Amino acid sequence: MIDQRAHALRCLTEDRIMAVLRQVPAEHLLALADRLVAGGVRSLEITHDYPRATDDVALLSERYGSEASVGVGTTWSVEQAESAAAAGATFCVLPGIDEITARRSAELGMLTLPGVQSPAEIQLAIRSGADVLKFFPANPPGPTWLAQVAPAYSQKPFMATGGVTVDNMGAFFDAGAIAVGMGDTLFGRYDDPEAAVAKIAAAVAIARNH
Repeated sequence: MIDQRAHALRCLTEDRIMAVLRQVPAEHLLALADRLVAGGVRSLEITHDYPRATDDVALLSERYGSEASVGVGTTWSVEQAESAAAAGATFCVLPGIDEITARRSAELGMLTLPGVQSPAEIQLAIRSGADVLKFFPANPPGPTWLAQVAPAYSQKPFMATGGVTVDNMGAFFDAGAIAVGMGDTLFGRYDDPEAAVAKIAAAVAIARNH
């Protein structure tokens, strides 16, 4: 049996991109996820803000097994973290720092990524069991903020999410992020597969060159 936390961290640090799949229509989910995984983005975040979220985690977890890392985002509660873990999630992303939920996520063996945007939040997140610090929203304030703050907290890596695009993602890598989280700025429209493949390839090329 694989170590889920280690597997999720490996996918994230090797690919350097987490795809944020926010309320993707059911008829497009598998095709989009297949394009992402085939294109070199193996970290797939299903946002926990629609009724089908846990079912989609289970669907993608079964589909890819150890080939990808499927987790949840927009996680607000212990109950959501527990249902995600039961569905096969390997990581849990929080929009902010919720100490109780973060601790439970870590106890469940998921890579835990709470959202932070101040030194006080960073320190609380670290004490709450964070594996990766999700700088959210990342733009604004932008990569300059991260470059100033990240060196003071070198014990934990940062992932920049929110406002990250192909045009600015390199600046976040240069500022110290080990990865970025991207939604439709990564893959575009659900119904335009050729454009999605091209967009994913462009982002992956930047990630691999930083």
